[in-house]
Amino acid sequence: MATLLDLIAVLRTKEIDFLEGGSEIVEFEGIAITRPAPRGAAWAASLAVAMRPHLFGLGSPPIALAGVLPCALFREIQEDPLPALLQSALGTACDHAADDLYTLHGALARGDAVLADRNASSTAPQAWLVIRGLGPLTRAELARALGVTKRTASLAVSTLEQLDLVRLRPADNSIFPVRH
Repeated sequence: MATLLDLIAVLRTKEIDFLEGGSEIVEFEGIAITRPAPRGAAWAASLAVAMRPHLFGLGSPPIALAGVLPCALFREIQEDPLPALLQSALGTACDHAADDLYTLHGALARGDAVLADRNASSTAPQAWLVIRGLGPLTRAELARALGVTKRTASLAVSTLEQLDLVRLRPADNSIFPVRH
């Protein structure tokens, strides 16, 4: 099994194939990553870990931790040893993920309580889950996600607005969840 230190070592090497426009292809454990040169190592490594966390002993997908491999890991001179930096980055990423899950759990519980008395045929509860999970969406995007017409999605949004669960962003009429 590969380790995150192995991935960092590969991405820090200068032996990477350059494409036109200055981008690079990095291949590691069957993952081919195209990244902008030369500063995309942290992004590329984080993407590789997000795509295949099980290769690094981080569990099975779909858990994705943003910022697992920050730019500090790829500096020539590091203030702390690489394993300590990696441990700190993983801890921070897990803390952020835990905060996100806690916030999401509260929002879903609030939605369940507010939407409990809706008709079984109402799409508002499903719309709330999609909007809360994916963030700002247009009515057309919401309709596609729910597999309903734009009119049905609009009715669900109206219900969610009345219950103060969502608001429309004035600039583009995107629907976004209200944080309480």
